[in-house]
Amino acid sequence: TRPCPCPRPQAPRRPQPGLSATPRAASATLKLETMNAQADRAYLRLSRKFGQLRLHHLERRNLLIQSIPGFWGRAFQNHPQLSSFLNSQDREALGYLNSLEVEELGLARLGYKIKFYFGRNPYFQNKVLIKEYGCGPSGQVVSRSTPIQWLPGHDLQSLSQGSPDNSRSFFGWFSNHSSIESDKIVEIINEELWPNPLQYYLMSEGARAEKGKEGRPGPARPDPEAPKPGAPESI
Repeated sequence: TRPCPCPRPQAPRRPQPGLSATPRAASATLKLETMNAQADRAYLRLSRKFGQLRLHHLERRNLLIQSIPGFWGRAFQNHPQLSSFLNSQDREALGYLNSLEVEELGLARLGYKIKFYFGRNPYFQNKVLIKEYGCGPSGQVVSRSTPIQWLPGHDLQSLSQGSPDNSRSFFGWFSNHSSIESDKIVEIINEELWPNPLQYYLMSEGARAEKGKEGRPGPARPDPEAPKPGAPESI
């Protein structure tokens, strides 16, 4: 018998797993990237719009505050945490603080510039002291500040080192660039004092004490269900 000349039917090839889903995944990724780009542009537009509105109200607030003598010095001294960084001479020097400004660097808030405007005082010649925070070339946080031009015999940093209680001066913060990541002062100014300085200016001594206790663990309260010493335990 002669073999059948008809070719044998071949089994259909099975598609490799994942190949059919690849174009759909690429299409979804492209749509997602387009949507992200649209969201970024919308965010920038809103940031510019509300940034201008916010700036208008901040300027108006600053003008009103400047008409209140000793406002910023009192707000610093009344803040429960900031006051712990001030010695008696710092408090006197901050009495000459006429204005405070916090400027955000860039729409993405990549850094801050904190400006202290002082009136004529017996401690230093500067009219403005600035400390600035931003991102360095490798992404790390860096800071720089205005050198303080101390008047003879009134360098508060040197005087604090020779004080009986050896209390550090707040003004040493301007030249301290070593502990940037854990800088508590800039955190308090940016997140608490600058957004609402009026509440600290008006804060009473009792309110300061209560505010300072917030976040501290209190004494453990006895469990009302716990048996008293010497008492038989219930089963």
